[in-house]
Amino acid sequence: MKARAAAALCAVVTVGMLVPVVGCAGGGAGHEGDGKRTVGAADARGRGPAPAPGEPGEPEETEGPAVSGDDRRTERLRGVELAKDEVPGLVIEQAPPGAAGRGTPTADSADCRPLATALGSRPQPQPLGSVVSTFAGEQDGPDEGLLGTVRIAEYRPGEAAATLDGLRDAAAACAGGFAMRTGEGERQVFDAVETAAAPRLGDEAVAYRLANAVEEAPTLITVVRSGEVLSMFFATSLGDPARAEIPERLVVAQVRRVEAARADGGDGKGGSPGVLPQGDEG
Repeated sequence: MKARAAAALCAVVTVGMLVPVVGCAGGGAGHEGDGKRTVGAADARGRGPAPAPGEPGEPEETEGPAVSGDDRRTERLRGVELAKDEVPGLVIEQAPPGAAGRGTPTADSADCRPLATALGSRPQPQPLGSVVSTFAGEQDGPDEGLLGTVRIAEYRPGEAAATLDGLRDAAAACAGGFAMRTGEGERQVFDAVETAAAPRLGDEAVAYRLANAVEEAPTLITVVRSGEVLSMFFATSLGDPARAEIPERLVVAQVRRVEAARADGGDGKGGSPGVLPQGDEG
């Protein structure tokens, strides 16, 4: 397929901090495509301007891996990755260890912090282990211009459900928008947090659309809980913002793989898909 490599490269930009990404269609990360600069983990070398009074400050420098869980998979996560061409129309690549960037995002309001944290490379609470992949829509396909990441993370008892509850509370409290700084120091302002229709998969699920009028492209979040494992999907689109969505076929395939791994003790290669009918629309 044409431009697969370029699409995958742009998707990697979103691993550490998935924010609206522009400029990838015509060039690699950090280069000008449509006259705008790519924003994301690839810009870690740059720092934003000093914050105005009341704005979130710049995060402290950190050394070492972003999240030890992103470099370590548990037995429960063995075999949960999707293959490169497993979902039609999408190119899926496993992110290398340590690719998630550095630093911890900050939000202008404590109520909005769970959303900022979810978008960053340091999940809180820290998972026991996680697997991160990127995906991109194939050129000339129905999802051309779509870029995103998938994080599958196993948590201690009760922490996965608590993380989902925190996202619900933050989305409700910050429906009018919020400002944040990424772990790399980039300032982001979201004009609204809209609750979207969540997939009826797993034990419960939520979905949100973060509007960004400046960058135009929205940031999409879908999270499905299967026991103590969260399947977290993040995406943005370089195409028509109004049509941007996380493909249902991707979410279904990934959750089925996670559920199958739970049923089979970790290898994800047999038994019932185990997708439960119950869902939460956020």
